Amino acid sequence: MIDEIVSLRRIGFRFIALADDNFYPVTLTDLRLAREQKNFAKVAELTAIRDERFELMAELAKLPKDMVFFTQITMEAGEDADYLDAMRKANIKGALVGVEAVTPEGLKAVFKDWNCSGDALAKQLQTFREHGVHVLGSFIFGLPTDKPATFDATVAMALKAGVTFAQFVMMTPFPGTVDFGRWEKEQSTHPTLVGDVPITRYWLIPIEVRPKMFTPHPSMSSDEIRERTQRVWDKFYDWPAIWKRSACTPTLTSRIAFIFLSKLYRQMYAGTGISTDSARRKKSKSWARWTAKQCKRLFQAKPMPELQSPAWQVASDMGPQVRLDFPRRSEPFVVLHEEE
Repeated sequence: MIDEIVSLRRIGFRFIALADDNFYPVTLTDLRLAREQKNFAKVAELTAIRDERFELMAELAKLPKDMVFFTQITMEAGEDADYLDAMRKANIKGALVGVEAVTPEGLKAVFKDWNCSGDALAKQLQTFREHGVHVLGSFIFGLPTDKPATFDATVAMALKAGVTFAQFVMMTPFPGTVDFGRWEKEQSTHPTLVGDVPITRYWLIPIEVRPKMFTPHPSMSSDEIRERTQRVWDKFYDWPAIWKRSACTPTLTSRIAFIFLSKLYRQMYAGTGISTDSARRKKSKSWARWTAKQCKRLFQAKPMPELQSPAWQVASDMGPQVRLDFPRRSEPFVVLHEEE
């Protein structure tokens, strides 16, 4: 991973996403439960995984200081100050956190009832920022437990918790999940078709006619959920709110970049994703393209072709140790065995 990141920085990339579904693979609760069960083999396994992740972050910290990393993580990381501090030192400045819902009922509906709710949720989200990790909070609307008041409560919580960015998505059942299996079973007797395509295969439906909501809600129509979701996006990303959040950046230039990026994010994920009118959708896409060009200028970096990779000693289960030398990109890739 470090070698790949170095190769990217050489050609001018300094903003890099660590594409991990959960960058926090071992929680403090996992370790505590294994110790209480006296499962020492499990403790050793979990400790090794945790140590490996700390080792990776220590290597990231040695890279050029202008590099910025982003990843995905679960709420439990907010309880682990040492881990968050290691992320900050590694310049992992942001993480997508799956908050999903702000009420106990909503969390139970998405099988995340271990997450906090209410004031405890706001405090835990604030912990990330206190340790230098900015949160992109992800919230779901359209859950069976949602009510009209849920939308206002969610955006109020996001603003109160001080999350740097937020996304508000409508409930989408993905194949392999419990929700999808239940939905597919319900649709098996009287399937809903869009054209000739069953709605349970919504990814095959052309975007221009694809519904925004797939499963019926017990108390709200799809249009009501869509409109309320749009209003939440608008409130979180209005100019005063963005300007207030931009204070997290160190310079005026960075603050301007933050404002552009906020508007771009809102336009990409709300303006084009929720608007059903084709004219509005076309206008949103044009605005997103223009904003993206301006953002690209702000985030470009000077290439560092002379940046060197470390020389790694990799223990092989198949034979002797192997040394992997990664020279500059213009040179051939070399593998040297120990005996050579």
